[in-house]
Formats: sequence, C-alpha cells, structure tokens
Amino acid sequence: MAAQLIQDDLTLTRRVGESASFSCRQTDKCGSNYVYWYQKKETETFRVILDINRSDGNIDSDYNHPQKDDFSAVKKQNGCELKIKEVKLQHSASYYCSCGISGFHSDSFYLQSVQKPPDQQTVSVT
Repeated sequence: MAAQLIQDDLTLTRRVGESASFSCRQTDKCGSNYVYWYQKKETETFRVILDINRSDGNIDSDYNHPQKDDFSAVKKQNGCELKIKEVKLQHSASYYCSCGISGFHSDSFYLQSVQKPPDQQTVSVT
C-alpha cells in the first residue's frame, strides 16, 4: 500500500549562501524505514541525493550526487527534513521525498510514493 507523503513549503527562494530546508511529513506511514530525497532539474532525470533511516536517523549519501556534501537530513517526530547548508546556483531544482523498500538486490528498491507535480518543493536561487 502506498504512503501519501506531505511536503510543505512548496516554493523557496534563497540567496546564494543562505540555508534552505524541505520537510517530508507522514513518513510513519511508510512500509519501510528509509526515506529517499531526490533532486530534479528541469532538463535532467531524478537524482538520488541521500536516504535517511527513520528509526535511527542514519544518513546514506553514497549515491554519487555531484553536490552530496552540500546536503544533510534530520529525522523529525513525524517525518524528516532535507537541508541545504549553503545554497548555490546549481541547487536550483525541485526536490522530492519518497518511501523505499529494500529489494532482494542491494542496489534496488521499490518506490512506494513520490510526490507528484505540481506538489514539488522548489528552490530558486537569486
């Protein structure tokens, strides 16, 4: 059964150097412990930034995202947050959260829910 995740603050505008954060709520409805964060630029495909374990807050950012060091995540009571430490021009994109279930192969997973446009979270950099 798919979980309906809620993302608040759908559009953020930040100046270069400022911080930004995106929330993903109702992750307690996920069928697994993992919440994945994705970045989607207008002319590119979805890229996984990181995943966070809902149980212990451990973060895995071993997805070869080119700006992976710019992002972090925090476990919250009923969800999690993706944080951009210092916004750069290349962070201008849409950000999505989803639940994931580990598959039989270590590098595969099943997406339970992805927030659909226009309910994406976007950061515009000025």
